[in-house]
Amino acid sequence: MSVFSSIVCCLNLSENPDVLVQYVNDIAKQNDAKLIFVQVAPARSSALNRSAINVDSIISENVEKANAAFAEYVNKNVEGEAVLVFAEGDTDKELLKVVDKYCADLIIVGSMSTKGFMGGWFSNPSDSIIGKTRVPVMVIPNDISLECTPDF
Repeated sequence: MSVFSSIVCCLNLSENPDVLVQYVNDIAKQNDAKLIFVQVAPARSSALNRSAINVDSIISENVEKANAAFAEYVNKNVEGEAVLVFAEGDTDKELLKVVDKYCADLIIVGSMSTKGFMGGWFSNPSDSIIGKTRVPVMVIPNDISLECTPDF
């Protein structure tokens, strides 16, 4: 019997996605689970409201490039078939919509880095969905290290 039948993964290619994808592959294989990968672009209206010029075509072009890079990465690195979902808006809201649409029973996300100049400026999907979802959330640190020496 599988514990998880449908897994949603919110993947950010700007961080280190390889460790996250390896966990997703392993968990999906162990559970014979369906994989749904989600990429959420910021809402265009909020970007357009901050600009005095019409930048819709520039934003559209960048979103299309990001979606193509996302699809290429997932197709290259994910074992088996995966559903790709491209959304626009608030990451937590869009992610929760996907969870409900696909009746997912696990969400896997990477933890966004809090290091460096820009580290604390962006919201982390794991922080924003943990208290709002009906399913478990697994957070994989970007700089994960499983080496541990007990101190007792």
